[in-house]
Amino acid sequence: MPSELVFCHPDGGIYGLQFPMSNSISQLDISTMKELSNFVNLLSRHKNLSSIDLEFHRKGDVRAQRIINHAFSLNVQQLTIACLFKKNKKYSHDERVAFPLSLSGSKTLEHLSLRGSCGLFDEEIVLTSAQRFSSLTTLLLHSITLYDGFLSMCPNLKNLTLFSYRMTGSPVLRISHPQLSNLTLEKGECFTHTVNGGRFHVSAPELASLHFFGFCPQMFTTGDGFPCLENAHLSFHSRLECISGSYAPTIVNLLQQFRNVKHLTLSMEIIERLNSSEELISHRPCPLANLKSLTLLPEVATFVQHKHTRVIMSPEVQKYLLSSSPKATLTEVLTLI
Repeated sequence: MPSELVFCHPDGGIYGLQFPMSNSISQLDISTMKELSNFVNLLSRHKNLSSIDLEFHRKGDVRAQRIINHAFSLNVQQLTIACLFKKNKKYSHDERVAFPLSLSGSKTLEHLSLRGSCGLFDEEIVLTSAQRFSSLTTLLLHSITLYDGFLSMCPNLKNLTLFSYRMTGSPVLRISHPQLSNLTLEKGECFTHTVNGGRFHVSAPELASLHFFGFCPQMFTTGDGFPCLENAHLSFHSRLECISGSYAPTIVNLLQQFRNVKHLTLSMEIIERLNSSEELISHRPCPLANLKSLTLLPEVATFVQHKHTRVIMSPEVQKYLLSSSPKATLTEVLTLI
């Protein structure tokens, strides 16, 4: 059983190193550059490390970047990094303060989790550059600003999760990964400084599961569709631009890619948009020929308080979604716990 060697430091705040051959838990303080050097040397002596967890609570000058760079050089298979930096008191809550982070590549890393924090008094973690991660199959970015082209440094991804993310350098988030099987996109309102849902282009012919939670995207296009997609979850916020029927074409075009989906979950906002845009679907055949279950979720809670909690699906919309799969079950969830 792997155990965990714990490192704590009031400035750097580092913890969590798993040593497969160790059976004890110890603790070290790292408060000087000399102790940092000793820490790095200690890591270097453990050639069989498979997993490292690092957590930083303050920047500590160059220490955070230096430790992260060294962690990538150790040829581990799994690396979890949390950079939970608070703003200096001289900054107000509405001023953006960025901590630039560069990721050196790895030929052995298979699982990478990188987490920032998104509070009003937290610094923003911004990826500025990265080298190639040729073996990386699982990537999770939480409260991170990524630059256009970063995902292309991870060509062999199978599992990708982006949560509370922001994008720089391009108005379009491009995901082009031939082996990608599971894709989760949540709370992309950090995508831009406005409240729209951004633009997406996803080319993933092996995608089996898609989970999208956030503002309705302005654009969501695919390469050759999703021929392997079996599970799809779409939950859109009902707010400002998303109230407009102009987003209905995006929804309809996305549903047309779900020909092989077996289990589909839609939020009530999507049904509401389809109800008000029946002209878009009245002459279209139902794309869901393999559907086994359709689940309808209540409206997503946002800053806007809604007077109604339920949307009645019109006969035209029900025909569009279910006519090709008469045996599919329909479940309506009235409240989310």
